Amino acid sequence: MSTIINAASPGISNKIKSFLSLMRKYDVVKTTKHSDSYLFDNLQYISDGDMDKYPVIDNQEYMNQDMWRLKVYDEDIEHTNEYKTIDLLYEKTPKYFIDKYSSIISKLNINPTISKYVDQFTKDWDNMVGVHVRSWYCSKRVFHSNSIFESEIDRLGSKKFFFCSDNSDVHKHFVDKYGDRIITYDRNIFNDPQLAESGHHDDIQITTDAFIELLILSKCATIVGTYASSFDEVAWWMSGCKSQVIIPTPINCEKEYNDFNDLIYVKK
Repeated sequence: MSTIINAASPGISNKIKSFLSLMRKYDVVKTTKHSDSYLFDNLQYISDGDMDKYPVIDNQEYMNQDMWRLKVYDEDIEHTNEYKTIDLLYEKTPKYFIDKYSSIISKLNINPTISKYVDQFTKDWDNMVGVHVRSWYCSKRVFHSNSIFESEIDRLGSKKFFFCSDNSDVHKHFVDKYGDRIITYDRNIFNDPQLAESGHHDDIQITTDAFIELLILSKCATIVGTYASSFDEVAWWMSGCKSQVIIPTPINCEKEYNDFNDLIYVKK
């Protein structure tokens, strides 16, 4: 039985992508974070001696092997069609990869307490719209603007929508503006990247709260998401690839937008 340890520390969505990629190749995927093994029953926390016994994906290997992506392995390349990767393609994702990774997602055993909570939270939803605003804590912060999301929300008329964000100031802005039209999951939101970004810590509650928001977003019929955010990408995958995704175009960052667009979408 093949085993590998994922010891890298990305944010929760890229972490999930790396776990899914590794699950395609290994029978057992282990983790060095208690928060990971809490979210997913089939991800084992390492035992004594495991780090010397099994291959390890550390932060350097994570970058070297592009483990932030849903991996396109050698046997997959012929199925990429005109694209060089399958990142953030949403409905443009070739069916081969939808079938391949949907099968792996079905084997990702979410903690049943979390699943039950999310099902109860969303039980009466009918064509709910979810809005996710990422303000970023890195160079991609130039992508952020509240106004581009407000334009999409205003098209909804008086319709209620689920809202989540990585920043308490952004969260307050939208709650204040849209009032009782907004549905939110009650959790602590931090503006400190050491807490807001799950890759920096192993806090089970903070990580679980972020994951719950991701799963709630996946229950939305339409996702208004943030450009280049894997949070929305993973939510779409978790929806069974069924949610309609609307990504507002960033403003005031033409060069950065085009550079990142090339990195993700350039055709072969």
